Amino acid sequence: QAGFGSNFVFRRDRAEDPVARARAQPRALFPGSGTMPKNGLPEMPEIDEKVAATLYSKTDLVRVLGEYYYEAVPRSGYVEEHFYTNIRIILCMICCAFGSYAQFGTKFPQDRPKLAMCVVAYFLVSVVLGIMDCWLMGSAVMCFKLGGETVFLDVNMPNFSDKLNIALRSGKRKEVIDTEAGNYFDEDGVLCQEHVWKDFTALVQKWEKKDPSSKKDK
Repeated sequence: QAGFGSNFVFRRDRAEDPVARARAQPRALFPGSGTMPKNGLPEMPEIDEKVAATLYSKTDLVRVLGEYYYEAVPRSGYVEEHFYTNIRIILCMICCAFGSYAQFGTKFPQDRPKLAMCVVAYFLVSVVLGIMDCWLMGSAVMCFKLGGETVFLDVNMPNFSDKLNIALRSGKRKEVIDTEAGNYFDEDGVLCQEHVWKDFTALVQKWEKKDPSSKKDK
């Protein structure tokens, strides 16, 4: 049995797999798109099978989960928020502009003041970008609208551990579900989409109910 410890790998019977049964059923009128039921919780959208190349790689497991969320969440009816991604792209473009101008638009040593200004500006914009990545983006795999509020969906896996932390967070609030990688991946590295979606909807319900026991900054 592969994986981190005896409980890492989630073994499942293919014949009794609910995801396999769902795939065997006739497709909806609009394949691949989720629908919003009356209770406000989205149905699990149909997504192509996701497979992790190795169960021992934290990067690979988080990447597969991120790709799944990136496809499934918008298909289920949630609106993806691109504001912070666009800001990050603009900052990167500014850095490239300063670097390109310093490389091709100036001559050394005649344009030392201009080169110095480009270096300083590049450094300052890079610092802002780094702060944004560390303190704002963090371990977010995407950002979307939930109840009129912009929330980040975080996927974090500590080093040398099979634990997974799935979280929704905004500026002053955070809701977390702790699980194990073995609950999401079988011994072949195939992502069990039903389990991932079940935890996601539970996290959304927890967010919408505004549970008093949730983690909030007062």
